[in-house]
Amino acid sequence: MRLTRAAACRSLAGCLIALSLTAPALAQPRPATVLDLAAQQKDLTTFVAAVHTAGLDDVLKSAGPITVYAPTDEAFAKMPAAERAALLGSPERLKAVLLGHVVKDMVKMRDGDSAITSGSVTSAAGRDLAFGVDDRERTTVGGARLVQWDLQAANGCVNTIDKVLLP
Repeated sequence: MRLTRAAACRSLAGCLIALSLTAPALAQPRPATVLDLAAQQKDLTTFVAAVHTAGLDDVLKSAGPITVYAPTDEAFAKMPAAERAALLGSPERLKAVLLGHVVKDMVKMRDGDSAITSGSVTSAAGRDLAFGVDDRERTTVGGARLVQWDLQAANGCVNTIDKVLLP
């Protein structure tokens, strides 16, 4: 079977239209909150459990915008065992530490080829989080290296970091 050029163009156009109509249905919806998004990440289980222990669920489910710099499970594991156990066992101290990882504004870490490499923002705990670059040209936040950035939820974004930011 041979197609004329016009028939081939119509066939291609029909395929493109069909694809454009089904693509939105295939797209994954954004998680409703940064807490929902964090709970979906396999390397943030300790952070999510800590949020629950500290009673910060409502903060991370608020309307936002919110930016969270969430320490990975590995970041918590790097802490000395006794210090980690003491922190995770003290809801009030844990709340103060975790609020130091939350910014009540949208901070987009990357935009195309550019990234935030200087400046600072104030955390929900009132501490400054300074942005920088380490000796290997990797972006840092409060001295912690950015592992993943700009994971989007409906009320803000989650960035994962390799260190727990202690006051």
